[in-house]
Amino acid sequence: MANIEKRHIINRHNLSGEFYFTSILQEAYSCGLLSDSDLENIQIQCVSLLAYKTERYNMGKSSSIRVETAESIMKSNFYSIGLYLKTLPDPDDAVFELKTVNISELYERGRKLINIKFKTARHIYNIVQKNRLDTPNHSYNSTLGEDGIGIFFKSYNIEYKAHDCSASIDYQLCNPVNDLAGVEFIQKYIENLYFENDFCKNFDNERIHHLLSGYDENYAELLINIFEQVLTAALGCSLADRSIRELSITEEDIWRLYEKLKKYDNDTLMMAINSAVNHIYEELNITNHSLKGYIEKSLPKIVTNIEIALKLNTLDKVFITPKNPDLEAKIHFETGIKMDDEEYRELIEELIECRYTSDKLKLIKDKVKSFDELEDVLLDAQLNEEEFNLLLNTLGDVELAAMIKRHPFESDIQAVDLSEEEQAVRLYLKNYMNRISNCRREKILQIAKHLV
Repeated sequence: MANIEKRHIINRHNLSGEFYFTSILQEAYSCGLLSDSDLENIQIQCVSLLAYKTERYNMGKSSSIRVETAESIMKSNFYSIGLYLKTLPDPDDAVFELKTVNISELYERGRKLINIKFKTARHIYNIVQKNRLDTPNHSYNSTLGEDGIGIFFKSYNIEYKAHDCSASIDYQLCNPVNDLAGVEFIQKYIENLYFENDFCKNFDNERIHHLLSGYDENYAELLINIFEQVLTAALGCSLADRSIRELSITEEDIWRLYEKLKKYDNDTLMMAINSAVNHIYEELNITNHSLKGYIEKSLPKIVTNIEIALKLNTLDKVFITPKNPDLEAKIHFETGIKMDDEEYRELIEELIECRYTSDKLKLIKDKVKSFDELEDVLLDAQLNEEEFNLLLNTLGDVELAAMIKRHPFESDIQAVDLSEEEQAVRLYLKNYMNRISNCRREKILQIAKHLV
């Protein structure tokens, strides 16, 4: 007799990965797998577990805790139970466990799994530290640092905040981690980052740097995913019959690709992409099935970008021509010699006490003789925006470019690290640049790119 496939009552797609325990209770109740008495019994056991954990939290001294703390402990308990229930073959089996096994026992099983996952995540984190990329990108480096993901392994509270994943994570993955929390989120994030690094390690750091510089010379400050750009460039090279490892495609190559690919329908385009991916696997000797799976999971986003670019004739925004920023002409800017500290303090005090804008500007003009001093004055003299603008009106294009170089208003990544004075300078500078003519603004921005 042929095997009869088991019929599942609960659809696992209706369950939340982040709030698995509560979602399975809701689904099981709505499907009739849990009765009112079952649900009441589970709730009573959850309250009993909370009371036990609360007593431990207070070390037996008191049964009174803040509502927020109690809610956090309850979420932690639910998270631990849900983690165990996820490991069962299907949701229906999980409901059977809920009806037949004590909640405190399910919690202990989940807690043991969290311990294992925590150790596994820390092991993967150590591996990722070894295969990390050599890049100036701020979000990448800060996320992988001790003050990024490293915070999690120092502060994770398995006992009372298992659902929490305190960590500073700015770097955007090509395949974001969704619907997970706690150690599950961290482990999945690190695993995805490992695959991204593993792929990028097939290419020289310098070639990646030139590729990303072609995307934006200030990519170090951008929330950009390095893997996505490298994989897209590798696809472009494969499609254009260029060396994949060089990650280099010319403007002429891109034009030819556009003329070729715009004639394809969706199916033909996908066939060309799949063929290019297989060529990448062969050229880079990629045999790891998990890495291949991650690459293929990343393709829909890239293919969509290609399809849109073919419709808008903007394929050069998808396939990037590398640029070596070191070969571009540089403008050397001398900042001058600063006055001594005592003289500078007297100037700032005089400027702050001065009532009239015209007098402030005259003081600055007479006494400030270097760019560094001018920058210090902008930060320290408590100028309002009108005074700031009048002072900027006295500067030439190179000086304004130097100011933009020092205080880049187009990036918000590190804004939280800035003082109020630095944030004000960025804002005033941005507003000033928006008011001048487009022609002059573009000229100043170009000077800033080449300024040393």
